[in-house]
Order: sequence, then structure tokens, then C-alpha cells
Amino acid sequence: MHSKKYYIVYGLFFSLIVAAVLCLCLTIMQGMPHIDPVFYLMSFGVAFVTSFVVTAVLPLARIAAACAVYYDAKPGSVAFRLIQNVFFSTLIMFVLGIVMTAFMTGVGEVEAMSTMTGQMMGTNLFDRFVSLCLQFWPTIVIVAFLSDPAAGGLAGLLVKEKAPGTDGAPAPKEAPVA
Repeated sequence: MHSKKYYIVYGLFFSLIVAAVLCLCLTIMQGMPHIDPVFYLMSFGVAFVTSFVVTAVLPLARIAAACAVYYDAKPGSVAFRLIQNVFFSTLIMFVLGIVMTAFMTGVGEVEAMSTMTGQMMGTNLFDRFVSLCLQFWPTIVIVAFLSDPAAGGLAGLLVKEKAPGTDGAPAPKEAPVA
């Protein structure tokens, strides 16, 4: 496991990459015929700040890494990264999804056309949030899986972690094998 400082820097880069890609996807999926730079920058700002604050306050990366270890994935393996990213992206999607849904569509009831009946019906924030999660969960997992090496590599460059036993304390001894 990495240090808390590493996970904060990792969260910064991860939030930057994910916010940029997902805001582009959300903007396109909202039916805009072109990308409005001002709206994109506003939604990117909201997504980046929300994502970074959540990852800095809640130890989502550590929780996701612990889940991967729980499922016997070896740290550094592809299985570990995949399991960690599925949990991490799902956890962050809940917070980021509700904030971005509220930002893009408002918090009140909105009229939307039912795809089954063609009639206009009211939808609340929870309905729109569930719809967003169902539509974008695979995208979020794929973006998280692809941006994880970049975020981890950049965090590793900026945060130099000490190996066990280099801080003056004796290195932990391994138990003898019977």
C-alpha cells in the first residue's frame, strides 16, 4: 500500500483526467450539437473540484485497493488494477454522478419524453441520477482503467516513497518458514 500523500497526488491526476474525459462525454450525450467551451469549462471545474475533494477527504483509492486485496488480487497485476478501478470508479461515480446530474439538469422536477410511450413525464433528480449511472458506468470504468497508469505514474514521479527500513527504523523481520 502507498502513503496517504501518494493517494492524494494520485487523486489529483486521476480527477484531472477523468473530469476532462467525462465532461466531454456528458456534454456530447446531453444533445448539444457542438461543444460550448464555456459550458465545458464550467462542468469540468465542477467535476474536477468535486472529484478531487472527494478523493482527498474519503480514502476511496485505499478502499478500492483493499477490496482488490480482499479478492486475492496481487498488487501490480492486471487483475488488481481492474478490480481496484471497478470499485474506485463505482464509488466516485455515486458522488460525482449526483453532483454533475444536479449541475447539468437542475435539482427540481424536469419534463422528459418517455422512450416507451412517447409522452412527456416528470423526472426528479434521483431518476436522472439512476439513468446517468446506468448509461455511464461502463464508460467510467473504462476511463478509470485507462487513466490509472498515467495517474499512478505521475503520482509516483512526484511522491518519492521510502522503502521499509530506510527511515532509521529497523526493517521488519520476516517470520521463519517452518
